[in-house]
Amino acid sequence: MENVTGATTQDHKPPIHIFVDGEEYTTIERELTANQIITQFGKKDPATNYLVEIEGNRKISFQGKGNDEIKLHNNLSFQIVSTGPTPVSFATGPMAFSEGLRAMGYDPQPLPGMPNHLVFDYPVQVGRRVGETVRLGIIVPQDFPNTPPSGPHVSPHIQPIHPSNDRPHPEGGVHPSEFQQHTGGQWQYWSRPIQNWGQIRRTVAAYMSHIWRLWETQ
Repeated sequence: MENVTGATTQDHKPPIHIFVDGEEYTTIERELTANQIITQFGKKDPATNYLVEIEGNRKISFQGKGNDEIKLHNNLSFQIVSTGPTPVSFATGPMAFSEGLRAMGYDPQPLPGMPNHLVFDYPVQVGRRVGETVRLGIIVPQDFPNTPPSGPHVSPHIQPIHPSNDRPHPEGGVHPSEFQQHTGGQWQYWSRPIQNWGQIRRTVAAYMSHIWRLWETQ
């Protein structure tokens, strides 16, 4: 069944097709606030999520501007980014990280005999790789959330291996990955540590927002 919002028997407006988190929706509304898009289409809480409008390589963030109205037209694309509620859990380390990923809809699996090495499918939702699904490998510190994981391990190869940091992201700091010898296939490690971990909510959602931004600039 087609996702249609805002329709009544008296309405004769042509429908508008928009995309939220990669899924198509139809509405007859001409203006909605960022928070309304989050709740109506994403079925998420604006208190812990904000909206980003994607126009090619241009991104418009509505963080802190949830009541701003957005004029809608066909093929507008939006990404809902989680700021992450502080999880009510006594778990730490890989178990806590796995719980957080599952709460976000991912299915992390530890490598055999290596419970701190998690692997999961990741649908790319932004940047020039949008629509592709890759595999991510994350090595989770035992004291997470006090210490965040470093950069992601990625399969298949997205960038040529170039360990030196003499080039900016996304080309520099791309290393061979230890995941390759444990899982097979092509893997590479992106040396992209998250910044300011101590000044933000130390959650899995915050880390995954960091990952989202890495794909935004691929």
